[in-house]
Amino acid sequence: MQPPAAGTLRILHLSDTHLTGDGALHQGSVDTTAALEAVLAHVDGVPGIGLVVISGDVSEDGSAASYRALRERVGVWAERHGAAFVAVPGNHDLREGFRQVLANGHVLGEGGRPLAHTMEYLPPSVPVSGQSTVGGFRIVTVDTSVPGAGYGEVSETAAERLRAALTSEPVPHGTVVVLHHPPVPSPTLLHEALRLQHPEDLAALLDGSDVRVVLGGHQHHHAVGSLAGIPVLVAPGVANDTDVVGPYDEESAHVASGALVVDVATDGSVWSTPVRVPRPDGDPLAFVLDRETVARIAAQAGRP
Repeated sequence: MQPPAAGTLRILHLSDTHLTGDGALHQGSVDTTAALEAVLAHVDGVPGIGLVVISGDVSEDGSAASYRALRERVGVWAERHGAAFVAVPGNHDLREGFRQVLANGHVLGEGGRPLAHTMEYLPPSVPVSGQSTVGGFRIVTVDTSVPGAGYGEVSETAAERLRAALTSEPVPHGTVVVLHHPPVPSPTLLHEALRLQHPEDLAALLDGSDVRVVLGGHQHHHAVGSLAGIPVLVAPGVANDTDVVGPYDEESAHVASGALVVDVATDGSVWSTPVRVPRPDGDPLAFVLDRETVARIAAQAGRP
């Protein structure tokens, strides 16, 4: 993959890792720890990643052990790449276990350096929230989870914290918002029932702000939309890939994993590149062109 342009923040956007504390298979079929390791290995050579984001459903069981498994893998990967690391809860997460290991979700700052956190106790009724600055961009996490429910909402507390972040001291290049339930239509009946409620309220908060992109997950399938004129990017699932072309009132998923590589430029331009982890037993290579062949074809067929 090409390196990011100067000043561009390159984000590795992961979602729906659904890790378990005891290693139990997700939906009885997927070793999500192995799936996460495969994704991280597949993108290991992507240059210039400055931030790793996990947009919710970090855990399947909400256990501290599952969050430690994430911290040990993604945190170490981010540190090695000199990247910041941010996570936000989803509907499968439990705030108590999340906070115990990941604090407010802003785990690593610029350059992969650990961030300091207060030891203040917050009850599970209080949404997880935080913000940090990476490469001149403000990264704001919004907890849309509703304890005991599958749908999402931006509570009054979460809305006030987002409003405060967006009206605070300006940053050079704008804001990236990370949440779990994306404010866009869902491809299946089940996910539509579990969608973000009242996205128009979120749109009112974002309208006229310096937000460049909203990153979400939840749907276990890549999607692109917009809210208040702002791009909304939904990451593929690490745990599995929703069959979005099946019957609307049924739900099925394939054993597959993916991620997004998102570039946010200093002028607010956004590029998103989906990455799918190939399965050795089911995705044979169609062809391989070596460097010399690529250079020859580019010279012959490309623009002079």
